[in-house]
Amino acid sequence: MAFAVAIEMIHNFSLIHDDLPEIDNDDFRHGKPTNHKKYGHSTALLAGDSLLNQAYNVISNELSYSAQNKYKDNTKNKIRAFNEFTKATDRMIVGEYLDTELEGKQISKEMLEYIHVNKTGALLKLCVRMGAILAGTTEKDIERLSIYADKIGLAFQIKDDILSEEGNPEITGKPVGNDKELGKCTYVSYYGLEGAKQELEKVIKEAIDTLEIYKEKAEFLRQLAIYIKERQK
Repeated sequence: MAFAVAIEMIHNFSLIHDDLPEIDNDDFRHGKPTNHKKYGHSTALLAGDSLLNQAYNVISNELSYSAQNKYKDNTKNKIRAFNEFTKATDRMIVGEYLDTELEGKQISKEMLEYIHVNKTGALLKLCVRMGAILAGTTEKDIERLSIYADKIGLAFQIKDDILSEEGNPEITGKPVGNDKELGKCTYVSYYGLEGAKQELEKVIKEAIDTLEIYKEKAEFLRQLAIYIKERQK
């Protein structure tokens, strides 16, 4: 539970900072005023900082408790999961930096995918890998599930690009067309709207195909991939 709570904190830290004027300059998130619009720029900046720090605090408390209980509480896997956590947070920040730094510039397909895999995919991949690690599964399963996670992470961002182009603001809770105004290179700007939808279909199929070996045990993960493809917000 501590790791799940920490991920939510990192996710919300990233959203608060992502909405700031220096990044995406969004006034609404989930249909409500963004943090900086409601509480002011400095409060939003510090709220994000606090969530980032508190996430590490929550996990370190968990590790400290495990150590004090003579390593009887899956401590080895928890330490490995913590390492995954720190690296994924770093990757997310790298992806966000490149996304803002390359606004209005022509970039390669490889760079576009690199940004998406890190900016959005890093945390989704973390969720899958940490779950597998904490469950004590095999290295082969961790790697197979990582491929699945890479695919759904990329798919999530492709879908975001599509919704930014044709989504309903009343459903998405944020403005449509913001990426185009900022000159961001997205899957829609690179492939066109229909091309982006085709890429989304392909990536989701690849994600689901990696789960074949697990049969009915992977039904939740299959449904998650389908949800990412079909979501409207």
